[in-house]
Amino acid sequence: MGTLDLAGSSSGRVNAFLSELTASGGRPLSVTTQARLLQLACDLLDPLPPATVPATREVAVLLIDLRDFSTFAASRPAEELLAVLTPFLTRMTEVVHDHGGFVDKFLGDGLLALFGAPEATEDHLARAIACAVDMQIAMVALNAAHTASRLPAIHAGIGINSGEAVVGSFGPPAHREYTAIGDTVNFAARVEAFSLRGQVLLSEHSFRAAGDLVEPGRVRELRVKGRDRPVRLYEVAAITRPARREVPRIESRRSPRVSVDLPLHYYPVLDTRPLSEAQRGHILNLGYDGMLTRLPGAGPVPGEIRFTVTPELASNEHSELVARRLHQRPAGSACDAAFAFLNTGTPGHEAVCRYVDRMLWRR
Repeated sequence: MGTLDLAGSSSGRVNAFLSELTASGGRPLSVTTQARLLQLACDLLDPLPPATVPATREVAVLLIDLRDFSTFAASRPAEELLAVLTPFLTRMTEVVHDHGGFVDKFLGDGLLALFGAPEATEDHLARAIACAVDMQIAMVALNAAHTASRLPAIHAGIGINSGEAVVGSFGPPAHREYTAIGDTVNFAARVEAFSLRGQVLLSEHSFRAAGDLVEPGRVRELRVKGRDRPVRLYEVAAITRPARREVPRIESRRSPRVSVDLPLHYYPVLDTRPLSEAQRGHILNLGYDGMLTRLPGAGPVPGEIRFTVTPELASNEHSELVARRLHQRPAGSACDAAFAFLNTGTPGHEAVCRYVDRMLWRR
């Protein structure tokens, strides 16, 4: 490093840094290694990225974010938060660089990465999808290390969207930042917000563009903020090349939950037949796949219930749902009971999903 002229321009210093590394190693650096060193060199030699005139370009945008981390952070000391967060962000950054991506910014307990910028690549979407799969695979190893260190397991959701974005350096001369802006980036954030723990979600545009690279899992149609019509999001179950790799399955994928206070009129189901007399309770929170309820009395809760979706959720008073009890716990003179929905895909279930979507994006 003593031979480098550190007084030159940022780009000149970075190129000199890469040339010095190439010469000292005795052989040319791979494209992936150069991409990793380029970003590292920019950070080390000049905290301000090289100024680039903003221009429109095809990119793939990947966002990854830890699920339920705010709840975890509220009850843990700072030392434990750093012990969990630092290895996570470090490893995810490494995976992005392994696939030739660029870490645009860190977002607290997540990050946003670009593929196809700053350097244009024809296979930017394939790189982003492969990166997301490898991120979820890397989460397995991270959690194994957490278990060995007696730290809690963490899980992340990932969303990807691709298309045109304006990329370049933005901001005043004293603080310029290389980033991407536009609807492609905004919608990538919408996709990520709906991803569950351990899941990789693609926008429909990206799924179509990926072709046979992706083996899809669950397909979900829902309404999102900023779109007049429902959109489809596609889960990535596996990728097919260069070698087939599966996204590890997380046994308990928790859907987003919204806090509510809704009346619940339900019928206990015994021997597949609902009782004729309705009982009353309240719904405390609601998700795509289940709900938490508060029911009167401290006795046993029925293993299965049938209930009518309330007018707050849907106008069709005949929209019914069947739910199976997962667990219960005392709550004073009442009890809190969690239920999983059984007849998914029905009008009643779709009404619940639409309600959850509205509540999520109203925030």
